Amino acid sequence: MPSGTPSERAYLHLRDRLLAGGFPLTRRLGEERLATLIGVSRTPVRHALIRLHGEGLVARHPEGGYRPAVADPQDIAALYEARRTLEIGSLWGPTETGRRHDLGQLAVLREEWERMRRELPPAEAGFVATDEDFHVRLAGAAGNDVMVELLKSVNARIRVVRIHDFLTEDRIEETVDEHLQLLTAVMADLPAEAERIFRAHLAKSKAVAEERALRAIARMAALG
Repeated sequence: MPSGTPSERAYLHLRDRLLAGGFPLTRRLGEERLATLIGVSRTPVRHALIRLHGEGLVARHPEGGYRPAVADPQDIAALYEARRTLEIGSLWGPTETGRRHDLGQLAVLREEWERMRRELPPAEAGFVATDEDFHVRLAGAAGNDVMVELLKSVNARIRVVRIHDFLTEDRIEETVDEHLQLLTAVMADLPAEAERIFRAHLAKSKAVAEERALRAIARMAALG
């Protein structure tokens, strides 16, 4: 969608304000009020809210429409544990069954991320989709389709927090470098080294995302 369209402008405005904690925590996000705030009609706002709902940044309001989404800390901890278990399992799976990861798939993935290192993408919340794609394809190269589907499900539920991790250039650069390190270990059939890299990668990402998400929630709570 072109960046200058009313729908895209509404989406970017609402996304950035939600990530900054700029709306009251439980208040309904009224289309008419938001349209006036942004300077567009209600239709682009409606499209933007539907898109944000798909990304997990807004949730259904009991009275209809949407409100800012809030992650439950206990759920988030459980989801990060599930993600860690699934991804470490995919790193060790082929080795434990006497196979190898699909090196052809990994070579394509590596080429894409090396290109990304040469030309870093902008720091924005949308990078979470690129990050998820990397981890899903890495797991897919292990050959376990069930694990891939489970990982996709976990990613969708944890996205409301993880989206906060990619808002600064240094985090994009660190993520790209760590992904390439992880690929190097997997392609060399070094699962223990790959696990070490992944654990450190996940711990850093979790800490940054949770800290920023909690700050945003605190700001929203203070607004009423």
